[in-house]
Amino acid sequence: MLQAVISGKAGKIPNGKSEEKVSWRKVFRISEDLLTASVFGRLAYLDDGILWRILRRTFGAPLPDLKVAELEDIAFWPRWTDAIEDERNVEPDVFLDFKLGDPAIQVRLIVEAKLWNHPSQDARQWAREWVAYQDANGDDGHIAFLCALGGLGKRTEEMAEQIAAEVSALGHDIKVAAAGWDRLLDAIEKERENPMSRATTRIIDDVVAALGLADYQHLKLPGEMTCRPHSWNPSATAALKDFK
Repeated sequence: MLQAVISGKAGKIPNGKSEEKVSWRKVFRISEDLLTASVFGRLAYLDDGILWRILRRTFGAPLPDLKVAELEDIAFWPRWTDAIEDERNVEPDVFLDFKLGDPAIQVRLIVEAKLWNHPSQDARQWAREWVAYQDANGDDGHIAFLCALGGLGKRTEEMAEQIAAEVSALGHDIKVAAAGWDRLLDAIEKERENPMSRATTRIIDDVVAALGLADYQHLKLPGEMTCRPHSWNPSATAALKDFK
């Protein structure tokens, strides 16, 4: 599906009650869920060590810097019972369950993704997801982080600290890691510096393409572009001579 969207072959879908139809490309650009599924669904195909390295590079120091990693499970939009607001459920975007290090420790990531960069992460939502996870798992010795991706404005760390403080004021101790989609793109591109198989390269290319559809991309300045000299075409020379 991603390749069809990129190539303009996915067609169009109805636009609500309007007779006008909208392209899948446009839908992708404004869909948080499509971006999340396309990116994390493909990241999960990577070697577990590479995946953890990318995530750790993205979210930074809060996550343990360990090389041995095993992804035991990944779930998209898991539905947990909301312990704060009765008769409701919460659905974090992605839940990843890792074994890290030797001897192994269990580390779980609750990913709450927002499409845009402007501040849209919410303390109440974080608290609901955190408490729902704690209620479902209890004190099982696993280390959990709420990983906020996107929706944190230009000052990512400051905004994350502010929201975490609001969650704390609600009476919940929470471990937070935060980053923007641009930092995830940086982490993925950094991985290209390491030797990798062709299969890994194709997966990473797909992830970068998905981010590009949502306007997260690296633009090369003219000075960074490689100049490829070509021999002058004689027919072009003749055409220029005849041009008046």
